[in-house]
Amino acid sequence: MRRPRRKHQCRHCKVFFDPDPRSAGRQRDCSKPECRKASKKASQLKWRDKPANRDYFKGPDHVQRVPQWRQAHPGWKSYVLTNAEVRVR
Repeated sequence: MRRPRRKHQCRHCKVFFDPDPRSAGRQRDCSKPECRKASKKASQLKWRDKPANRDYFKGPDHVQRVPQWRQAHPGWKSYVLTNAEVRVR
């Protein structure tokens, strides 16, 4: 017999929500766009603050990498602008 799901309180908006059954044990944020955005930002800050990752985007290799990528992908900016409303859910 399956156990009933417990409601979780969102770390950002403090509203109780039903977690996705596939990730109920790990899900700590609701699915509102502002909460997902805050969760992503916190996750990125946590990753960047690790000692091994602090200088990940620094140095001459990364300074050269960005223009090379942009040259290899000339239509990236127009794609991002035309599909911006798709990413905001």
